[in-house]
Amino acid sequence: MVEISLAKFSSYSIEKIVQMIIHCDKEVLDNTVVMDFLQKEDMCNVPENTAKLMAPYSKDWTGPNANKEDREQDPSELTREDQIYLQTAYELHHYWKSRMRALALTRTFEIEYDEVSDKLKQVVAVSESLRDSVSLMNVLGLILDIGNYMNDSNKQASGFKLSSLARLGMVKDDKNESTFADLVERIVRTQYTEWEGFTEDIAGVITAQKLNVEQLQLDAKRYIDNIKNVQMSLDSGNLSDPKKFHPQDRVSQVVQRSMKDARRKAEQMQLYLEDMIQTYDDIMIFYGEDPSDENARRDFFAKLAIFVTEWKKSREKNIQLEQTRKRNEASMKRKHAQLKVNGSSDGSAPNSPVSTGAMDSLLEKLRAAAPQARDQRDRRRRARLQNRHQVRVASGQKIPEPDEIPEVEESLKSPESVSDSLGSPDLGNPEEDDVAERAALLLQGMRGDGEGDEKRESMRRARRRDGADEERKARRRRREKAGGSAVSEGGGGGEGEGVIPEEGEAEGGDGEEGKEKVLTPTTVVSPPSPEGSEKKPIELDD
Repeated sequence: MVEISLAKFSSYSIEKIVQMIIHCDKEVLDNTVVMDFLQKEDMCNVPENTAKLMAPYSKDWTGPNANKEDREQDPSELTREDQIYLQTAYELHHYWKSRMRALALTRTFEIEYDEVSDKLKQVVAVSESLRDSVSLMNVLGLILDIGNYMNDSNKQASGFKLSSLARLGMVKDDKNESTFADLVERIVRTQYTEWEGFTEDIAGVITAQKLNVEQLQLDAKRYIDNIKNVQMSLDSGNLSDPKKFHPQDRVSQVVQRSMKDARRKAEQMQLYLEDMIQTYDDIMIFYGEDPSDENARRDFFAKLAIFVTEWKKSREKNIQLEQTRKRNEASMKRKHAQLKVNGSSDGSAPNSPVSTGAMDSLLEKLRAAAPQARDQRDRRRRARLQNRHQVRVASGQKIPEPDEIPEVEESLKSPESVSDSLGSPDLGNPEEDDVAERAALLLQGMRGDGEGDEKRESMRRARRRDGADEERKARRRRREKAGGSAVSEGGGGGEGEGVIPEEGEAEGGDGEEGKEKVLTPTTVVSPPSPEGSEKKPIELDD
């Protein structure tokens, strides 16, 4: 251990190293490693076993004729390290500890004073900033008001603990996006801009939270006590009698030169310490904390530092969200403006249905078309029933089937009932054709072609023409079938049987396409024949 600590002096002789230590050379005092080694407990307190082994080689410097006394055994028998230990810490053990403490003080009292006093001043400054910040008081009052607004009327609070500030970020909205802290920051930034400066007013709490006030008090007291102890040693202690020193020891002269400044700094440190304790206790009481609680004293600055840090994070988050929202709004405005320009211009390329919203419009129109299709179906059903019951039958006569009455068949095949005939199994479902036609027209209108109207009109005419052709063919087949059945019944001797129209039979000619014909009620009178008919002959009694 001695070799490592005194490695810098390895080239020096044993006598040279001992002389440097006893003479308090600057080269030794300014070397931190050497000073720490000489102040170690093993060097200051000599064990009994070591004392017995070193006694024959040592010399008592406290005696009156110490220089004339001879050693019992030659120290050269010992190793280099043991000889250094023998001539320094062992032979001067009666005042070695006080000596090294006083010498170390001469090199550390100024550095320690600056370090401890700066921390004490920092605590006082931060405490005063917390007391003088009006903006901070207003922000805390706003948090209290919003909290009472959210609470029930019977749970109104008059204040809250500083530990509650850490829970502001835990209260979130229904969408789990914004917190209570974000809300308060947004309100302060938009409505009470003069309060935003509180983060700068109390910015010192962020660095002060790293300070342990209790440990700082102990360091200040230790500094003051150390200077007092050294002064007492010089006045009436182990360092007060130079006769007991080594004849070449200069510890008293070296220490006395620095003690005046050390005493003055100790007095100033005492004032700083008292001021810090008083200010810190007052600010804790001001914010409702218990100064006698060790945990409260240790975490006081940390609570406010966390609040300031979270406030800055909420501010950055809110600003970023607002900027994103503004960019989105500006982008939407540009898109709408571009769509208007494209809609007013005669561009050759059609707009995309998705970008123009045509698909949504198409779906809405298709939904709106469904009730109209049902209405048309209901109207066709009512017209069919009305046509069936327009044929009046004389009393006592059998009601003919619709397919046996040519007038009814022809009326059902009139232009008004073309849609019904299209609903037959061989012509397709009219509802599906109607919805398909509307969907096709809407899709053509969505494409925005320049010839959309003409195409729709031509398709409409083609469908009307096809329907008219089918209608004429159906009427011809019905007339041929009805004519053939009438001739066969007349040849069978059915006198008096026939169809007598009251006002005439409505015929469907090959006139104008799509022209609707008005159906008039038709009465069929068939008086019974004396001989009966082929189907129902009259039986005569024998």
